[in-house]
Amino acid sequence: MRTIRILVTLLLICVSTSFAQTTSSPTVSYVYLGRRDNSPHTIHAFSLQANGLAHVVPGSPFSATALNAFDGQTLLAVSTNFVYASDTQNIATFRRSANGALTFASSVIADESNIDTLTLDRTASNLYAGSGGPRLGGGKYSVFDKGTQGQLTAASLLSGVQSDGELQFNTSDKFAYTTDHAFLNLPEITGQHCSFEAYSRAADGTLSAFDPQLSPPVGVAQSDFCPASVASSALGYVAIAYRTLLDFFHGTGVHTIAVYRILTSGELQFVSKLVTTTDAFVPVTLKFDPSGTFLAAAGRQGIQLYKLSSAGQLTKSGSPLYTHTQFRDVRWDHSNHVVTISFAAVYFFGLKNGQLVQTSQPINLGQFVGISDIRVVSLQ
Repeated sequence: MRTIRILVTLLLICVSTSFAQTTSSPTVSYVYLGRRDNSPHTIHAFSLQANGLAHVVPGSPFSATALNAFDGQTLLAVSTNFVYASDTQNIATFRRSANGALTFASSVIADESNIDTLTLDRTASNLYAGSGGPRLGGGKYSVFDKGTQGQLTAASLLSGVQSDGELQFNTSDKFAYTTDHAFLNLPEITGQHCSFEAYSRAADGTLSAFDPQLSPPVGVAQSDFCPASVASSALGYVAIAYRTLLDFFHGTGVHTIAVYRILTSGELQFVSKLVTTTDAFVPVTLKFDPSGTFLAAAGRQGIQLYKLSSAGQLTKSGSPLYTHTQFRDVRWDHSNHVVTISFAAVYFFGLKNGQLVQTSQPINLGQFVGISDIRVVSLQ
């Protein structure tokens, strides 16, 4: 009997220890989702632990009366202490508390035309609101200065651009590259648009367009080179996903990812290409991890991880996950976590032995409303 009591006691200690280790895993980042709703628009928030488990932030979802435009897009950008949200006409500033909760701080009227994207530069000094784009006959970027309390002040305007996608800044914050926003560039909405643009960024945040000298890979015809997504690597490269267009509305074949070296002038020099196994009917979105080594490509047939060598060569890392899911966007934190969204759900992955593994069950926000944007704030 005494032996049984000892064994039971040891078992309880082991269970308690295991439970403590699970529940005490520290929060390493916060995930914010823009909901496809209006009047008012809402932001859903989740904490992400070191072990990859996700939990709803107390008080979520968050909103503000300033976010009242009648449009089903809620767009986001995040800095260390602030979250910015747009209803496509107004931009609201929220303060982030230590537990990830948001408190409305201020708002500005952004533009008379619909905003499609929000981007902060790498220093989080300026906020760039992309609007118009090819759907409205031309795009522009409204540039805002960010104050110490997160308040926004209109600073400059760059008009006449072909794309208004999220800007991908290089590590020096001097150059930015973009294609038409992959989430919006869907055949069921507007057809496909092939564009690639580059900008230099001045110290005051002003953008100036320049020719990046982007050319198709050797042996690829210009007509077979439709850039669909771009990602900037901390190793000094950009990765560009491109595909062939059957007509204005439909892509064909598979995506190819080309790697270009960023020269000191900001111009791009072709290095290598990798043909993927991802259906090219709709665009993929690309994002590098903070080290610039791992590239996540998310699209119609799930999410695939690639590894970039110091010489600019991509290799496939592991097998694709959720191959029957159409992902719309993907983000990394600084703890090797990857977060993706489909139309209505958010998915959580981690990096283990150079491969993606699922760390938490998907969270569905409702199939009749859905998710329009995603951002991640790292605490490290």
